Amino acid sequence: MSQKMFTAEQLEQLQSFPEISREELNKHFRLTQADRAFVDPGHGRGPGDKLGLAVQLATLPWLGFVPDDVASVPPAARVI
Repeated sequence: MSQKMFTAEQLEQLQSFPEISREELNKHFRLTQADRAFVDPGHGRGPGDKLGLAVQLATLPWLGFVPDDVASVPPAARVI
């Protein structure tokens, strides 16, 4: 017998980003120098790859997971 692990609401939360406050934005989406060096090693990664990797690096400590739809990151988090 199959059982659902998550409710529809919980699944929706895991698949997208919640709203983010200015405090959370500043705390989690400002990359350190080491983060920047990892995201942009100088070769091999295009702009989309760099953005996706930076979003994942910031999101994991913030939420404890990375939502399925990385592209749905709040617009404010894309400019930092």
